[in-house]
Amino acid sequence: MTKIGAAGLALGIIVAAGTFLTASAAQNSGKVGPPLETVKAFEDDFRLVGLGVSAKGRVFATAPSSRVRSRYSMVEVNPRTGALTPYPDAGWNNFNEQGDGKSQWISVQALWVDKNDRLWALDSSLPKVDQGRLPPKLVEFDLGTNKVIHQYEFEGVVSAKDSLNDLRIDTVHHYAYLTNIANKGSLVVLDLKTGKARQVLVGDRSTFADPKQHLMIGNEAALQPDGSVVAIHADGIALSPDAQWLYYRPLTDHNYWRVPTAALRDERLSDAELAKKVEYLGSSVLSGGLIMDRHGTLYGGDLEHSTVVAITRTPSHTLNAKILVSDPSKLSWADGFAISGGYLYIADSHLWEVAFKNDLPRSGPFTIFRVKLPR
Repeated sequence: MTKIGAAGLALGIIVAAGTFLTASAAQNSGKVGPPLETVKAFEDDFRLVGLGVSAKGRVFATAPSSRVRSRYSMVEVNPRTGALTPYPDAGWNNFNEQGDGKSQWISVQALWVDKNDRLWALDSSLPKVDQGRLPPKLVEFDLGTNKVIHQYEFEGVVSAKDSLNDLRIDTVHHYAYLTNIANKGSLVVLDLKTGKARQVLVGDRSTFADPKQHLMIGNEAALQPDGSVVAIHADGIALSPDAQWLYYRPLTDHNYWRVPTAALRDERLSDAELAKKVEYLGSSVLSGGLIMDRHGTLYGGDLEHSTVVAITRTPSHTLNAKILVSDPSKLSWADGFAISGGYLYIADSHLWEVAFKNDLPRSGPFTIFRVKLPR
């Protein structure tokens, strides 16, 4: 791989020829790339979405409750036996709408394990509950003790019309960055030292899905249960290895963006000034979750072709997506991602088969896979 400087670290490498297939070949390709290893296939009482894997290989998963409440909201998976343990305990997984939301999961969406091997869980709450009493929260766990270190809320920052979706933790600057898929789309910037959060880039062209583009299922646009076209705003998010750039994108268009984290942290910038700091990277596969490895390669699911791709930036500054793995017999909707021990872990949520009105048959169980990454 080509050696690169810090400023161009993310999306700046060239992948060795022959390692991947081009993403445009996805429709016509069969099984491509290294084998998908099954870590855990879930029963229908756990509708997998979020995924986190520690440096020691501990595997965690979430089942948000927007439509159906699963048996547990968050579990630890024993990768050897497949046994599930509610995390951090059974009490957190016993939701009571009359409770205060402090020590219970309302609708835990996304997970992230930071460089200090701390586990972070994002509970998005639900629009149908009293968010004054049951607000969204971000919870930090010590994996040595499985105890809560800190809990952050977003009072006065996001409303019930918003929906926090994914997160990255910046251990260099002690900040969290989150995406908001609903309302007008936005990013949320959280100072982990003070607990102060701000919503930024609200309705910006980079956070609001292009209304002229849609998630296509075959020849049809994906539809909400009420028959309207699905529009999902800022969703996928990735932090460069040096924590200098935040990458993100809406789910239902093909556009990719990045912004300096220094600009996100600078409260002196006006909305217009911050928007000018955003860089458009170009158009590529329609992906949901994103993750970036230590070399700066961006991985995501090509949702319209049920593959996982590696995205790099060419010398002419266009995006180049190549298939890392394609296995039509197994992979449906590559949603959440984690990297640990040289493996890319993939949460297959089958979302387009269980959440939209396109009447697709279920093609398999909710499954955590892993695949060996190129060296």
